[in-house]
Amino acid sequence: MKTTRRTFLKSVAIGAAAVGFPAVIRKSHAAGRQLVFCGFGGNYQEGQSKALFEPYEKETGVKIIQTTGVDLAKLRTQVQSGNVEWDVLSLPDRLRYTAVYDNMVTKLDYRIIDKTDIMPNMVTDYAIGGVTIPMLLTWNKNAYKGAARPPQSWKEFWDVKKFPGARGVYNRPTYTLEFALIADGVPKDKLYPLDVDRAFRSLNKIKKDVKVWWTEISQPGVLLKTGEVAVTYWPRTISTVLQGEPLGYTYNEAALTFEAWVVPKGSKNAELAMQFINWAMRPKPQAELTKYIAFGPTNKKAMQFVDPKVRTLLSSYPDNAAKGFLLNGDWWGPNLDKVNQQWNEWQLG
Repeated sequence: MKTTRRTFLKSVAIGAAAVGFPAVIRKSHAAGRQLVFCGFGGNYQEGQSKALFEPYEKETGVKIIQTTGVDLAKLRTQVQSGNVEWDVLSLPDRLRYTAVYDNMVTKLDYRIIDKTDIMPNMVTDYAIGGVTIPMLLTWNKNAYKGAARPPQSWKEFWDVKKFPGARGVYNRPTYTLEFALIADGVPKDKLYPLDVDRAFRSLNKIKKDVKVWWTEISQPGVLLKTGEVAVTYWPRTISTVLQGEPLGYTYNEAALTFEAWVVPKGSKNAELAMQFINWAMRPKPQAELTKYIAFGPTNKKAMQFVDPKVRTLLSSYPDNAAKGFLLNGDWWGPNLDKVNQQWNEWQLG
């Protein structure tokens, strides 16, 4: 399925509509069975555990065994060997294409999974988006006091003379190439297919001014708090702001992406996995997850259950989504390996 900014904005524009919540599922023959979930660990998976896995187990009797280390190479090995250990994965959209193309995931059963109220471009044959995630331009407010103004666009982020402050940049091409192109004048709705060479030329202009090339999602929070960097981009900004940290941010030109539920091909509990996904996609569980990690719900009926103080900060809130662009997983899927190689060569050059 091809995702576009237009279809994304169309889907989120009606996201706040509030109608009834489906009846709670009843305990069934599934009680006593178990599912193995593989996620990314950290605060996100802790939130998934509290908002989704523990309530689901209490309601249905299904035990969810958790592990971490989502990796397509591991998944490929499991599928090819016929020894599939995982039943449900949380998979970033940028990896979805490869997982489908290499026949590592099974088709979702939409006779079990109710997709009626899910943002349309979050629904594909093999994956269904559970949350939207923003990569936001973020700064330490203490680094910009008085007349100092933080950069609030990628063009300004690239302009270290007019907008000083130590920069942090994600040491991966995903997101970074998009931002480099926007900084170089490419409209956010004209990004794809990415002009990779132009993006690297744009990056050359800022490369020597980057203080930290970070690699782990947890790093920016520490770098900003200690003042090692004044400004960077980060997908965990909203959660940290809600915790009281002095961070500023903007949704202007933010990259929005989604993380999807998938079922590995050959899962021994595929039908049960579909039942769990159906439950997790309902409005109240999605809203509950926002209490632990401030990612946007994809069910258009979920916002009514989100704390009003949090609702307008989330990436699937229509006003926020309209300011950004949707990362195109269908482009990144077949191009990721090649561009990663170019990125590594560029870093060494």
